[in-house]
Amino acid sequence: DIVYGWARGVVGAVLADQMAPDTFTAKSIVFGITIWAACIISSPCNEWRGYTLQPPDKKLPFGEYFKPINYARSTGIGATIMGVALCIGMLVTPYAESACAVMKDNALYSGIGLAILVIAAYVVTK
Repeated sequence: DIVYGWARGVVGAVLADQMAPDTFTAKSIVFGITIWAACIISSPCNEWRGYTLQPPDKKLPFGEYFKPINYARSTGIGATIMGVALCIGMLVTPYAESACAVMKDNALYSGIGLAILVIAAYVVTK
């Protein structure tokens, strides 16, 4: 977690300096790339943590525990999912904030809409 935070700070600063994003979309993409890189950089520490936290009665030697192909696949996929998710999350946040402001201003209608959704979900699952 410490290595991830450090990597995110360093990579984010370097990418912002090198890519100089000037639009909100570009900033979101740089943020996603930053998260992806930080996940990759911190992944050996996560692997080591998993190795050291094995239950004593089932502890595998490092040569058996660490499988490079599995490590590369899970790290790559996990980092990509995290980077894309946070990039998209940053892109949709302004719209979500606007929607929440509208719902707050129209609390009665929002409550009625929520009740209709809950009832519809209940009926569909029956």
